[in-house]
Amino acid sequence: MNKPLIFMTAATVFSLSVQANTPETQHSVVAVEPNLVPVMQALVDAKQLQIDVQQSTDIPNSLTNENILLGISSRKWQDEEVARFTHLRGYRPTELFFTADVIAIIANKDNEAKSVTLTELRSVFGCNEQPRVTRWRDSEGNELDPMVPFAIDNQLKGHEKFSSWVSCDNSEFAMTNFVVDKQALLSEVSGQKGAIAYSVYTDQLNGQNILKVTNKFGESYDVNKETILSGRYPLASVYYMYLDLPPNREYFNEQEEYFIGLTLSYDQKQTLNQFGFISLPPEAIQRNKVRLRLAEPMIEGGYK
Repeated sequence: MNKPLIFMTAATVFSLSVQANTPETQHSVVAVEPNLVPVMQALVDAKQLQIDVQQSTDIPNSLTNENILLGISSRKWQDEEVARFTHLRGYRPTELFFTADVIAIIANKDNEAKSVTLTELRSVFGCNEQPRVTRWRDSEGNELDPMVPFAIDNQLKGHEKFSSWVSCDNSEFAMTNFVVDKQALLSEVSGQKGAIAYSVYTDQLNGQNILKVTNKFGESYDVNKETILSGRYPLASVYYMYLDLPPNREYFNEQEEYFIGLTLSYDQKQTLNQFGFISLPPEAIQRNKVRLRLAEPMIEGGYK
């Protein structure tokens, strides 16, 4: 017999019907990219669900061809991947925002710089065969004092993109000064005018001098949840949850209920932040509700 499901968020309360547990639904598999395994395991353990967390480098293939509950990917599926799933199932996969990992660039509050380029970041934090000095520049491009780079040791486990830029082998050299935690990092930045630091972005960085990042096209974006989820902020990866939900099904099973609930509330914000990921803003939650047919679209456009 089905039982009622109630999701409660800051914006809404709604009821659904949840399929009763059966041997087929009690044990499921969630496929995630390798860097997501630790945070996903923590989310599963928090609810004590009987779910296996399986790493996959090809989420579209895993969800299309294997009997898994859902998949989480750091990119949107390509048209041919959606078409292959649709051909086999007769309907499209359900795509929801899940989370994002973000690197913020912090400078001393007395530093007049408003932005930093990707090239400068690769230079100051990257790996080189010989030590390299990277200098701050004024608004006209004139060189100023050297950048003094800082970072928190061993903080980038879940952030493959930026980590690949700053991980050196034995024959390379980086100028970065590593500290033990965020408090030490902010202390170093506040104490040196030339300091520059990278850190996993969380709300704890509010009030700091966070620089805009300029992409290869010369476009500068500050770090906020709108620029992150729209894909415009260069130092962020957005993660999407894909589910196999037939359009005529009127219920979620227990596992689906939990994971879908994560995309509609802030219940596990602390766990996500602990592993360097952000919770979703209200606009993304609203978009997820529309995708799940739990709400009507309120505005045209929005996140794509």
